[in-house]
Amino acid sequence: MKRLLSAVFIPAMLAGSAFASGEELYGKHCASCHHPERYGLSAPPLIPEYFGIKKDRELASIITNGLDATQMPGFKGVLSENEIKEIVAFIRTPAKMPAWGMEEMLSTWELSMLEEGREAPYDLENFFMVVEGGTGKVHFMDGAGFDVLGSVKAGAVHGGPKFSPSLRDAYVVSRDGWITKYDIVNLREVGRLRAGISARNLAISSDGKRLAVATLLPEGLLIMDALTMKPVKIFNDIGAVSSVYALKGSGRFVAALKDSPEVILVDENTLETKSIATGQPMTDFFIEPQERYIIGTSRDGSEITVVDLREGKAVKSMKSGARMPHLASAAVWSQDGAVYAAFPHIGEPLFSVLRLYDWELVAEIKMKGAGFFARTHEYIPHIWVDTNTDTIQLIDKKTLKVVGEVTPEPGKKAMHIEFTKEGSFALVSIWEEDGAVVVYDSRSLKPIKSLPFKKPVGKYNATNKKF
Repeated sequence: MKRLLSAVFIPAMLAGSAFASGEELYGKHCASCHHPERYGLSAPPLIPEYFGIKKDRELASIITNGLDATQMPGFKGVLSENEIKEIVAFIRTPAKMPAWGMEEMLSTWELSMLEEGREAPYDLENFFMVVEGGTGKVHFMDGAGFDVLGSVKAGAVHGGPKFSPSLRDAYVVSRDGWITKYDIVNLREVGRLRAGISARNLAISSDGKRLAVATLLPEGLLIMDALTMKPVKIFNDIGAVSSVYALKGSGRFVAALKDSPEVILVDENTLETKSIATGQPMTDFFIEPQERYIIGTSRDGSEITVVDLREGKAVKSMKSGARMPHLASAAVWSQDGAVYAAFPHIGEPLFSVLRLYDWELVAEIKMKGAGFFARTHEYIPHIWVDTNTDTIQLIDKKTLKVVGEVTPEPGKKAMHIEFTKEGSFALVSIWEEDGAVVVYDSRSLKPIKSLPFKKPVGKYNATNKKF
């Protein structure tokens, strides 16, 4: 009898040990990117406050299939349906939320003395910051000879660096809430502050004196002094901010709310606010060159809304494709007296062209794959578009036809294009662990140089940075 009980009991224990809890599964498969406490690291927070109105089946689908144009992989074949349900149930539970206000921010504040008066030994208008996703570093690069001048550890950078009007300073926000200031003349970090547990992006005011930071945990908008790197005011009663940009011509910040159909305008000096209804939450948007209109969409749809900031209302709505247009990556150019914006769609091999000011969709172009970034320059004839493949496709600005392509390295993903200040050269990322930044002559389309990097996410030029 004793032997029989043991024979039954041991298999039962082994069978029971195969069923991990949602918390255990999260720790094994999710914590390295989303933080052990679910606050977000290289990936966003996984707490109920962040999900908004997403249903369990939507969360399960994201875990199963991954998320287009992000670093979120699919776990189909790795996790069972029941295991995914356990993870969803766990991330639905309340998280232990630390307080994070002025006192907590100031406890993280650092500022060093600036070396004033020194002239940069390179052209600041042709200066690049290369974000290396595989190492969490930002590299400083001279756009004349494409030499790497130095590197700093920056973490999981989100939204790209922002440059001061003088081009002497740059500011970077990381997913885990740190705002870091770099002196790009002397190539060193000079200040930092942790704005929150998790952050989205930042904007710098037209006079370079203030920063606006969209924080996810806690939800809200932080205004900082750009010189001292100290917090000035917290807007913690407006909800989650999906993105914030600066309106250079009117001295205001514009912040889109993640779960509410409105944008908030903040005067960069008085900090007075104004709300404008948008008809749908603006997950993603761009600002046209005159800064009168913003053009936005939500992640869950393909509806494009045009909002007139002067009139304070939405003035146009249109459908484009079946999946979300990536408007923040829109390429904008002038042609024959008209102004155009063109953009890829997330998860759909489509590229749309919108004529501004009469708001007409003039072309929808089938692409090799579902891309993420589109870039052009006023002195080149093409729009360069990545396709989520090894190929960058080129679209003629006049005919709006695909007229060529470049493939930096067959079989390896090519993405995110940036140009030197005069448009002579295009820089393309090979987004792999053993990746590179490949430099092309933008006229002959011939590669002239390749610099090795680990997952170079983006290359940001001080003069070509739009927002």
